[in-house]
Amino acid sequence: QVMLEQMRKSSQSLLIYVLFGIIIAVFIINFGPQSQGSGCEGGTVGDEAAAKVAGQSISAQTFRSAFMLLGGGNRPPQALKMSRFKETVMDKLIERELLAQEAEHLGFAVGEDEVHKMLLDGRIIGLGVPLTVPRVQKDGVFNYDLFKNFTQFELGLTPDRFVEQQQREMLAAQMRDLLRSSVKVSPDEVKAAFETKNRQVNLEYVRFPSRKYEGEVEPTAEEIATYLKANETKLKEIFTQRKQMYTDMPLELRLRQILVRSKGEVDADARKRADTLAARIAKGEAFAKVAREASDDEDGRPRGGDLGWRRKGTLGLEAADEEKVFAAKAGTVVGPLKMSQGWVLLTASAQRQGTLTFDAIKAELAEEPIKQERAIAIAKQKAAAALTAAKAAPDKTLKDVFVGATDTRAEETGLFARRGNVIEQIGESPELAKAAFNLKASAPFAGPFDIAGSYVIVRLKERKDPDPAELEKQKVELQRDAELAKWNEVFTAWTKQRCLEFKGQGKITVNKTLLRYEDNQEPPPYDICGADAPRRAS
Repeated sequence: QVMLEQMRKSSQSLLIYVLFGIIIAVFIINFGPQSQGSGCEGGTVGDEAAAKVAGQSISAQTFRSAFMLLGGGNRPPQALKMSRFKETVMDKLIERELLAQEAEHLGFAVGEDEVHKMLLDGRIIGLGVPLTVPRVQKDGVFNYDLFKNFTQFELGLTPDRFVEQQQREMLAAQMRDLLRSSVKVSPDEVKAAFETKNRQVNLEYVRFPSRKYEGEVEPTAEEIATYLKANETKLKEIFTQRKQMYTDMPLELRLRQILVRSKGEVDADARKRADTLAARIAKGEAFAKVAREASDDEDGRPRGGDLGWRRKGTLGLEAADEEKVFAAKAGTVVGPLKMSQGWVLLTASAQRQGTLTFDAIKAELAEEPIKQERAIAIAKQKAAAALTAAKAAPDKTLKDVFVGATDTRAEETGLFARRGNVIEQIGESPELAKAAFNLKASAPFAGPFDIAGSYVIVRLKERKDPDPAELEKQKVELQRDAELAKWNEVFTAWTKQRCLEFKGQGKITVNKTLLRYEDNQEPPPYDICGADAPRRAS
């Protein structure tokens, strides 16, 4: 304190105070008016508080200085919002306070002289991260004027206030060190970590996306009526959410299409094929059946040519031909009509226009979940059948088993080691991640696994086990890595548990107005101790 007091007396000037006032104004403009904010979890936080943790206030000024210290003032506003930068600052400040309070409870203390010693070396701590700040030194020696400029003009804090913040940081650091000292890693844990890191597998896999099969589902009137009866309330909520979509609508038709591409052939031949398909429909074959068998539209063919609802100007036809389509009665086949890709046959099953009521749209709303549920069942069934076929030929690769199949394509992940629950090329699945590294040449198959709307089967193609000799060579490094990994687990669990405990007792409140970004929109959803803000030990 004596050192800072002496330097403070020698550095006060009118210019400094003027500049400091300007900086305060800039902060006010950047962060907006700090009116009474509504706290998360129903709490209310005062004008000068960013958060409160067990009665200890974290000031808005502290929040702003932490924001600047982490480089928030040098990043584009949109990038800050996308990375949830302000939420991360808030998380780290709450974490720091939890650690500092626990350190005080255990009898730890940090005096100003300890902070001064750190500053003399040009070092500080920024939300748990040790930093060097050469700009507080001149010719390698601490300079109070430079230090004061740094705290006031870059962080918006007085030197004394900055020292107080560093005391909280050092208390938190002492608690981190205490937690870390409790971490012990056994030789067996080191070995397990080594094997997990170095065991690799290469998987063949086949994916069956459920959305691919939605077009195959044609809900009957009875199925739709049954679903409506059981789920009317839920469907009404969906209708309310989408109501604007169904207001003042132009004329639309529910259309199916059969496309005959001209390809490299003579256009007359394509027209002849289109006429042949039209004749099949005229003799009584269902339009959807012919579309599935013969349409050249790869996207629409599995759906029986279903285009959904279409309005004028979206069909890719000449205006006169489009008028024919919109003038035709429901069920009438129009065409063949010429378009850039070849020839098309079109038929409409319904039309709509104006502002639609729930009764007018409820059958369509019910179709969506019915198709999704049935498509999931189809995907699972196809995956199970594929797995049975693969097991029947255990000596063949999946590529060989399904060679020539039009809707089944085998792919490879390439060699990869386990990293959590993410499987290379396939996606995230705890079940598959566990199974993949237990597969053996004698039992190479696994599945089906439900992964992000698809069902996946896998076959072990290659397995690379770790070399025990490498374990001996890397023992020291592996010990350190294992301790760090376990320390992160311990630290994360401790901070999460303590945060949830205080939150449940109503001891943590947050001023959400400080989380607003420059677009003046409502702050993004923020959950104290939330899973979207993982913490790592520093």
